[in-house]
Amino acid sequence: MKNLKTFIIAALSFALFNSIAASENKSNLAPTKAVRGSVENEAETILKNFVTDYTNDRYASEKRAVGIEVPEQGSWTLTVTGKKNAGKWEVLLNDGLPKIPTYIYTIEFETLKAIDAGKINALTAQGKAFSSDYTPMSVREMEGFLPTEMDDSNLNAFSFHFWTRGFPEVIPFREDATRRAHGSNFVVFYYEKGLRTAWYKILPGERVRDDAREQAAPFPMMGITIKGTIEGIVDGERVTVSEGNTVFIPANVAHKWWNDKDEPVEVVLIMFGEGA
Repeated sequence: MKNLKTFIIAALSFALFNSIAASENKSNLAPTKAVRGSVENEAETILKNFVTDYTNDRYASEKRAVGIEVPEQGSWTLTVTGKKNAGKWEVLLNDGLPKIPTYIYTIEFETLKAIDAGKINALTAQGKAFSSDYTPMSVREMEGFLPTEMDDSNLNAFSFHFWTRGFPEVIPFREDATRRAHGSNFVVFYYEKGLRTAWYKILPGERVRDDAREQAAPFPMMGITIKGTIEGIVDGERVTVSEGNTVFIPANVAHKWWNDKDEPVEVVLIMFGEGA
């Protein structure tokens, strides 16, 4: 009897120990799950903030549906209905990619957070010299979607207005808000049909448009030097453009630039006309 009693007490103690251990393990795991869940929802929270802001944007009068995917965070359909309700435009965000062919934004999570914080703008995050270049934010076309040139131009304008909060819309143009393309650091100001604007900071020793594939554009442009002096060749002619001067480059004319001075050069580039 004594042995049986001892056995029962030992069994109960073992069961109680396992119960307590399981409870402690469950308690230890719970915060991890909660933290992971909050991280997964952070992208959606940021997107909802952009949606709320866009309901007050006059450009939300234009109907549009696009997809947004943030790797390892989720995917959504953004629908701008063009309808107004109680003084605000209707802008919807739903889980999953669009059911009909359209554009899809793919945004790295860190880049989404940087755009949200105003550290970089969306057009700069998408900027590239060649279609094969890597970008932390990109746009692709779903299978079966055949956009026109006007569709692409309108999307550029939408990319600026949706991904820039507030009114009037303000974006930074400083070195820590840049990316690199064409051989130097740049910030895209604004794109729409017939107009493209950007700012370049060309460091000593850098060469811009040195690759022959990018030396001629199908539209005219003007380079406005706002700091320093830049050297270049335009249609075979050597040219020096110093601070306070502007150079005009006709459409389909080859040009390249370099900074052989000890100080950075800053240039505002305006591209315009048909094809821009």
